[in-house]
Amino acid sequence: MRVAMIIEAWEPIWGGGQVHVYEICKRLVKRGVEIDLYVMALKDKYGNVYAENEELFGGKLRIIRVGFPRSFTFLNRIFWVFEVMKAIVHNHKKAPYSLIHAHANLPGLPAKILSRLLNIPVLYTVHGSGIEALERMYGRGIKSRILHMFEVFLQRKIEYNIEMTVDRRFLKYPNVNRPIYIPNGVDVKKFDKISVAKSKMFKILFVGRIHPQKGLRYLVEAIKEIQGEFDGNMGVVVIVGGSAEWTPEEKEVRALIKKLGLERYFIFKGKLSEKELLKEYKSSTLFVLPSLFEGMPLTLLEAWASKLPVIATKVGENPYLIKHRYNGWLVEPGNVEDLAEALRDALNTPRTKLEIMGGRGYMIVFEKFNWDDIAERLLILYTKAQHLAN
Repeated sequence: MRVAMIIEAWEPIWGGGQVHVYEICKRLVKRGVEIDLYVMALKDKYGNVYAENEELFGGKLRIIRVGFPRSFTFLNRIFWVFEVMKAIVHNHKKAPYSLIHAHANLPGLPAKILSRLLNIPVLYTVHGSGIEALERMYGRGIKSRILHMFEVFLQRKIEYNIEMTVDRRFLKYPNVNRPIYIPNGVDVKKFDKISVAKSKMFKILFVGRIHPQKGLRYLVEAIKEIQGEFDGNMGVVVIVGGSAEWTPEEKEVRALIKKLGLERYFIFKGKLSEKELLKEYKSSTLFVLPSLFEGMPLTLLEAWASKLPVIATKVGENPYLIKHRYNGWLVEPGNVEDLAEALRDALNTPRTKLEIMGGRGYMIVFEKFNWDDIAERLLILYTKAQHLAN
């Protein structure tokens, strides 16, 4: 079976969607699938170019960077849609693909067109729907309206042979498809191999892009609300993520921290190697994810693989996973008071009980969210899609 897989961003951009694609590809090729993964050729803000193709796992996974190296802007992504279609048609003529698998969001459009042109089935994975949070992130201007239109069209109006989602909440939306829930996973063994001492301070960890979606400014304001209790617990917030150059959101978050006089509480560590990231997880006391929207956040699964209790917002898959005050805390998105109260509760909870809560989360990911099982389920859907198309 040969698969043309499409996701826009790849290195130097790296997030949950990229991890998902890499982990499933790594396992699918071991099960006899050959994958051509089509991504954008990119350049970063310092002019470093990521345009070389790669072959991994004995050539069974080919990463094909398409187009002239560009920055990751909306207009450049639109140009790339036409370039990636041309590249896939060209390679299909040389060695036909069995199907196309597109990952959110924009790749759904070229994938659907190619499905018709090449007469092969198309699968589409939704990694999260931010429709309900667009106005809160970008205001009520034209940007929000355009993004809303695009997201509804790509995720709910285009009919795919099979549509999948990592987020069970997405199943409730009106949709021309009948999406299938396929969750994210985590490699628990990788976390179990790391052994580091817990921080003596009350160390709160955030991992993710510094983007309006992630709600970091609400965490900053919540820390201000509980500053006295935070001082009493020797509290510190470690932020892992971001790029080599500050984004507009990071500048605003840093400015807010300075304005509120909270510089001594926040440590920005930027992008870390995998080993260093695992050490940050394992040495922390609590994981916080104050997002305005999510699909199924990989960082939540990673926190539980590290046996951390979590505070997260009632978005995406989170309410299906977190039981309030059992394995973590659920709070309303964008609600500073709610977040501050959960933080205060965590600060006043004995360390031994926090460890028990984190252990409950660990058992969930250990038993239910394994990448190998997810790859097996995808392989079944690939076969089903081929039968449906015939």
